[in-house]
Amino acid sequence: MINTYNQSSPAHMSQQASSSAMKTTMWILTLFMLAQIIGTSIFGVYFYKKLDKIEEEMSFSADYQVLRRIQKCMKGNSIDPTLLNCKEVLAKFRQLIAEIIKTDTSGEKLEYLKDTSNISTNEVHTEEKNKMPKEESEKPVIAAHLVGEKSSNKEVLQWMEKGYSSMCKQITYTNGKLKVETAGIYYVYSQVSFCMNSTKPSHAPFIQYIYLSRSQETDKLLLKGANTFITPTPDCALHSIQQGAVIALKKNDLLFVNVTDSSRINYSPGLTYFGMFKL
Repeated sequence: MINTYNQSSPAHMSQQASSSAMKTTMWILTLFMLAQIIGTSIFGVYFYKKLDKIEEEMSFSADYQVLRRIQKCMKGNSIDPTLLNCKEVLAKFRQLIAEIIKTDTSGEKLEYLKDTSNISTNEVHTEEKNKMPKEESEKPVIAAHLVGEKSSNKEVLQWMEKGYSSMCKQITYTNGKLKVETAGIYYVYSQVSFCMNSTKPSHAPFIQYIYLSRSQETDKLLLKGANTFITPTPDCALHSIQQGAVIALKKNDLLFVNVTDSSRINYSPGLTYFGMFKL
């Protein structure tokens, strides 16, 4: 006897096959629609960016054309008949420029330019120089220049504070020494003129020294100059030693000059001096 209860009918198998085919078709359609949506989105983004770039280029081109026409108006050249009246164009343009330059990005008030058509490159440079910061234009000069003064002090040469000398508050003078009140880089210089003859015979060379003195430190020799030439004449054979150097100095530093034989020094104006100035 044949058992027919466990076998599926042909109709039931046909329905299962049809349902499976329909599901496959639906999946395919869904994937196709998703791919189409994604592709459309990507194309839309690309098209939007391309359109923005085209609009930007067109804007640049239009701005350039406007500037060209304004330039022609300012120069008085022949104008395109479709352009507005030059007087009106220039008036609008100057009004716009005036509104822009009244206040810069930092909020500082700038000088109003009444006639932009007459501004040249040289005038712009001149205006920039005139607007130089006050701190830089009013920067004080730190310098001192002293002339020699005859003295019995054999350890440190003495200098006159009046007459041919010049001083500032940032450098002070006390007992032959210049005192630095403001630290920085300075150019220090000195010249000593002296007589070398046979009336005061000396086989030792005439030497000039510039020293740096600091608190709780031994005096430091900065510069040294020597002259060994002796003229066999009873008159004064005038010689000079001049020294100078760029030196980093601290506040309260002291500078002074000395020589091997101060009795030979010539103190005539302009021959013997000592000074410094801040760079």
